[in-house]
Amino acid sequence: MGRAIARRRQEEGWTGRFTVYSRDEHKHAAMRRLYPEIQYVQGDIRNLETLKLAMVGHEVVLHLAAVKVIPVSEYYSMDTLDNNVYGSMNVCMAARETGIEHVLGISTDKACHACNLYGATKYVMEKIFQEYARAEDGKTQFHLVRYGNVIESNGSVVQAWKRAVENGEPVKITDPAMTRFWLSPSQAVDYVIASLESESGHIYIPKTPALSIGKLLEYTIGDRHHEVERVDLRPGEKLHETLLTCEETHYSQSHTLLGGDGYFILNPTTSERVESPWSGPYTSDTARELTEDELKELLADV
Repeated sequence: MGRAIARRRQEEGWTGRFTVYSRDEHKHAAMRRLYPEIQYVQGDIRNLETLKLAMVGHEVVLHLAAVKVIPVSEYYSMDTLDNNVYGSMNVCMAARETGIEHVLGISTDKACHACNLYGATKYVMEKIFQEYARAEDGKTQFHLVRYGNVIESNGSVVQAWKRAVENGEPVKITDPAMTRFWLSPSQAVDYVIASLESESGHIYIPKTPALSIGKLLEYTIGDRHHEVERVDLRPGEKLHETLLTCEETHYSQSHTLLGGDGYFILNPTTSERVESPWSGPYTSDTARELTEDELKELLADV
């Protein structure tokens, strides 16, 4: 995601100071080769002091850091909690103390009716951002965006399939009927930018189309003769995902876009219920299905 934002900055000629803060020196080295004009700071969001030093002089902070691989978060729960929850608290605290104008937290569909620790910690992160947003001075605005799977991001299933084909190994798949929300890195950047315009404490949720894993395999690999191996669901995995729960519909506002699928604005559950809520949950098994041509466009954007 950080690389997609840096690419957009370069393409559109954004000006101003741009800093990447991460504990991963390998990602720093890879990005530095592509974007040498960016400042890179080695640090961990669990270290409040280095975090504050990195923020000084900036206006906007994008909180992208997380332990996000579901099996890893299930096995190493304490480290996941430390990073995704307490690290997020540090981001909010450092932003207030250094006078940041806007802070954005990126959440996930797995925060809805969470059945794994990754999703649970992201749900807590949303609540932390909303509590900071309720601060009376309102000097720092806290925004949130919630979306599904960024296709071909690090560790994605499409990457794993392509490696398997290249190595002559079986392609592993869980349930072909499993559905997921899919978006491109460029779309994710669009949603980040749009969410910064939303009211502090509210969650921007794009009405992303979805596609089954079976059709994703068919559209991306295409070789019907390649060996496919069925495997069990990973620890903490669901068959279908949700971007807006039935309970949250009472606090959501639906918006349509000309030529697009639209989005929801989810008000904090500490606010009043809306008068005309969305009629039901927004789930990957009932959302509009992504077409093969649309998927090709997503993949071309990677």
